[in-house]
Amino acid sequence: MKIVNFGSCNIDYVYQLDHIVKVGETEHSSQRDVFPGGKGLNQSIAVAKAGAKVYHAGCIGSDGALLLDTMTDCGVDVSFVQRVNEPSGHAVIQVSNQGENSIFIHSGANGMFTKEYIDSVLMNFGKGDLLLLQNEINNISYIVESAHQRGMLTVINPSPIDDNIEKIDFNMISYAVLNEIEGEYLSGCKEPAKIVSALRKKHPELKVVLTLGDKGCMYHDGKELYFHSAYDVPVVDSTAAGDTFLGYFVASLAEGLEPAAMLERACIASGLAVAGKGAAPSIPYGEDVKAAYGFLHPKDSGFVAGEGVQQKIDNYILKNIQTATLSELAAQLGYSSVYTGHIVKKVTGRSFAKYIQEKRCSIAAKLLRETELPISQIIHQIGYNNESFFRNKFKELYGVSPLSYRKTLKNQGGKKP
Repeated sequence: MKIVNFGSCNIDYVYQLDHIVKVGETEHSSQRDVFPGGKGLNQSIAVAKAGAKVYHAGCIGSDGALLLDTMTDCGVDVSFVQRVNEPSGHAVIQVSNQGENSIFIHSGANGMFTKEYIDSVLMNFGKGDLLLLQNEINNISYIVESAHQRGMLTVINPSPIDDNIEKIDFNMISYAVLNEIEGEYLSGCKEPAKIVSALRKKHPELKVVLTLGDKGCMYHDGKELYFHSAYDVPVVDSTAAGDTFLGYFVASLAEGLEPAAMLERACIASGLAVAGKGAAPSIPYGEDVKAAYGFLHPKDSGFVAGEGVQQKIDNYILKNIQTATLSELAAQLGYSSVYTGHIVKKVTGRSFAKYIQEKRCSIAAKLLRETELPISQIIHQIGYNNESFFRNKFKELYGVSPLSYRKTLKNQGGKKP
């Protein structure tokens, strides 16, 4: 499997500021640095630093020596890069003292991709090879269509998001790696799980990776939904975090890793990237990522537990104690079953199956305390067909059998033991 990245190459002018400049405001910069950048260049470097062979297809101007040298030094194959009669693309990046960034770009040579040039590159690739693509160059819909005709697998990062993305047939895309802003633009939804579900519904073959900043990421391939938390690291400059994540994800995909392993590796790499300055220079090497497995700690992924979720779960179970199912709860919450299971585990500390057993046994205990109903009737009233199973579960939680529980209460004058 070969990897080719049709991507931008920019010269980044990075300004350190107390805060991101607001409209009409003038702010003094404490520092200015010049770095090689561009989402395409950054992602190619991330793929190469992760240990995979990657070919970069891009356009640069006569001022692009820094860009070529940087990619070459990092192990990117630049044999397909062409020089054009136009200055290289550039970006102006504001970085606040809190590590936040704001970016605007000028396309320059990145807008000079001709169909002839695209064809001359793609003729070297075929079925099963990987195409990596972003939205900082022109003719992206043509690249997607041409790659699809050749049987290639396309991974797209629709950033920066604009109406050019709407020209792409996402049914020709294998993987979309995007953030919440891009996800909302394409799906019309704001909540992470709904973004993923909506994109999957519109494009059933599309595998979606949604990055959630310091809350981590989620992945849905139509069969499984995976989550991974971000890592607890000091944030110096988040400029290349997304590009690092994507580069390591693509390298892991080419290696044939399982989704959970791909997410873990990509999250660790992007965590290391935000701890350094600049875009390309802050992207870590594979050996650094491998070493970090032992000392980085994942953050708590708070995005799954919105206000009132616990109450919604409890209300559903109490109203449907006999027939409650995870799939029905998921339908009521508007999420997938896998995601709902993750939410239940997050807010209750237990799996759905374990939590509903506890709720049923709690209701049974209340009926044992407050009524004279036969135990067999109580068992069926709370939704159990297997009496032996219930008695074992009850004893696990209360330390005694249901009968002993009731007898003990009577001996103590009705007080709970």
